[in-house]
Amino acid sequence: MSTKRASGFHGMKVLSAVLAIALLSTSLIVAGGAQEVAQSEGDSMRVALLLVGSINDAGWSESSYRGYEKARLEYGFDSAYTENLQLPDMESAIRDYAERGFDVIVMTSADFSEMAVDVAPDYPEIKFIIVNGQQAQEPNLANFRPNTPECGFIAGAFSGLISESNVVGVIAGKKFPPVVDATNGFIAGAQYVNPDVKVLQAYIDSWVDIAKGTEASVAMIEQGADVLCSNTGQAAFGTIDAAREHGIYAVGYVDDQHAVAPGTVPFSSIQDIGDAVYMGIRTVMENQFKPEVVLVGAAAGVIRLSDFYTMGDAPVPADVVARMEEIYAAVVDGSLKDQGILPKSGFEK
Repeated sequence: MSTKRASGFHGMKVLSAVLAIALLSTSLIVAGGAQEVAQSEGDSMRVALLLVGSINDAGWSESSYRGYEKARLEYGFDSAYTENLQLPDMESAIRDYAERGFDVIVMTSADFSEMAVDVAPDYPEIKFIIVNGQQAQEPNLANFRPNTPECGFIAGAFSGLISESNVVGVIAGKKFPPVVDATNGFIAGAQYVNPDVKVLQAYIDSWVDIAKGTEASVAMIEQGADVLCSNTGQAAFGTIDAAREHGIYAVGYVDDQHAVAPGTVPFSSIQDIGDAVYMGIRTVMENQFKPEVVLVGAAAGVIRLSDFYTMGDAPVPADVVARMEEIYAAVVDGSLKDQGILPKSGFEK
């Protein structure tokens, strides 16, 4: 493992001495493409964040980082985050933070699920938080799980409402249960508003591979899709760019992605991963941490509608806006789920 520190100091003893007298210190470690940035504000709790993408991916990792920063600013803990982690490096990154004495380790991807379960028992004094994991575990692993079918349903409904070809598509990352739940929600949402719609789907086995995102998107466009949605990370840039180049629409997902391509992204189905990260850290800081699964969704405001922008140069039609607001209200109050229209999360079955 090669390391590089932006501060230019070598050795943990020297760095620790500097941190003891400096108000703010930043370090950088690069290994296998992953990058760590650390900040210290004195003798306080230490919280680490592990990300599979970059903090400017306009999606999952960027949202995660915003929630982490919100918590840091509120509670004043020492922070370090590693972005762009590849699967082979994830467990070693978790253990590295644990061995360095971090009090809380936050992991924001289903990729970390098995590793979190394996590593947490080795460090019972550390609080581990996974966002979108498969389980919680006594005594020190909490799982904050977005209610992914809700986000998928909202994106699918908007896609079905604006499609003129009656063909829409959803590109997903890895075929983990919460991602499959979201895809099923997308299909249900599109068919709820447009019974004649055909829904194409693809899993590209990556969150960050833009080329794969582009390839899957172009294949759907060639099959007649005129609205696409990408439930990935940085790979969504490939979908949005393909939509822009072919003159169709892309529905933003997880974060508000309108700014990536105004006119091409008229709306986003927001699943605020940052809110889940913030909630998890807050439980530790306020001595309310419990090793349990916490399902968060529209009722908690974690899943919500973005603003409605433009389709090309024209505003999103008023009837589409009204219908989406009606649908969202029924997601929040649970009536669509009670009727069996909105699929349940795997944790609700």
